Amino acid sequence: MSIAVINEDKSGLADCVGTAADASDIRQRTVHEKLKNSNFTSIANGSVTSADGEKNNQCSNNNKGSSQCTFHLWSRKALLNRKDIPKHLQFNPYIETGYRPLLSMWGCIMSLFYFHNETINIITHGVPMLYILLWWQTLLPWSEINVPLLPWTHLVSTVSPWVGSTIYHLFMNHRAGESCYKSLLHLDMFGIWITQSFGALTTVYASVSCLSSSWIWRVLAVYCVVSLWCLYKDLLAVLGGFVGALRIPEKWVPGRLDLLANSHHIMHVVVVYAVYHLHQGAVLDMVWLSGNTTCQYDTATSSL
Repeated sequence: MSIAVINEDKSGLADCVGTAADASDIRQRTVHEKLKNSNFTSIANGSVTSADGEKNNQCSNNNKGSSQCTFHLWSRKALLNRKDIPKHLQFNPYIETGYRPLLSMWGCIMSLFYFHNETINIITHGVPMLYILLWWQTLLPWSEINVPLLPWTHLVSTVSPWVGSTIYHLFMNHRAGESCYKSLLHLDMFGIWITQSFGALTTVYASVSCLSSSWIWRVLAVYCVVSLWCLYKDLLAVLGGFVGALRIPEKWVPGRLDLLANSHHIMHVVVVYAVYHLHQGAVLDMVWLSGNTTCQYDTATSSL
C-alpha cells in the first residue's frame, strides 16, 4: 500500500515537473513569438536595429532611462547622456545628450557616418583640412611668388589647426581613456600654436623687408625664439579659454543645442573665417614681396 502511494506521489511529481516544463516551454515560445513579431532584432555595440531598417525609440521597462535607449535625430546609434560618460569628457555642463560611448579607433572612424554632438565640430574643421591638402596648388598664385620658404610655411600654418582639431574631435572618446584624451588635446593645441606663431611670419617678414638682410634674419630669429618660448603659455591660455568659455548660447537653453549651433560649433566656424582672412593677407604680402621695388627706390634716393 505504501509502495503504491509512493508510486502515486512520484507520478504526481512527474506530472508537476512535466506541467512546469510545458509551461516554461510555452513561455519561451510566447517570448520568441513576441520578439519575432516586434521591430527589435538585436542590441549590439550600443545600437538597436530593426527588421525594417528603421530606428526604434521603444525601450523595455528594465532599460527605460538607460543610455542604450537614448536616440537623437539623424542617428541610428544609441548615444549617451552626459552623466553616462567619463568625467574627462564632461567639460560642458550644458551639453546634456548626444555623446558617443567609448569606442575603438575603428569605432571612432565609423562615427563619421552617424550624427552625434561632435559631428559639426569634425565637419567644420575636417572640410578645410581636406580642401587644403587636396587643392594646395590652387591656394597661392605660385607664378607671382618668388620668395623662398614663406609659401610653404604659410601652407603648413593654415592646415595645422584643422588637422589637430579634426583628430582631437574624432578620437576624443577613444576607449584608451583620459591619457589618450589629453594627448589628443595637446595635439589640437599644438596645431593652434603653429597657426598663431608662424601664420604671422609672412607679415613680419614683409614689415622688415626693407632692412638689410642681416637685420631681417635677426628679427625673424628673435620672433621664432619668442614664439617657441611662448608655446607653453599659449597652451595654457588656449586651454583656459576652452575650459572657461562663456558657453553661449547653450547656457541659456541647456540640452536644446546639443547637436547643432552650440558655442563650440560657432567658435569653429569663426576660426575658419579668421584663418581665411589670414590667408588672404599673407597672399597679398607674398605677392608684394615678390615684386617689391620700394626698397630699391628708397635706397637710391637716400644715396643722393
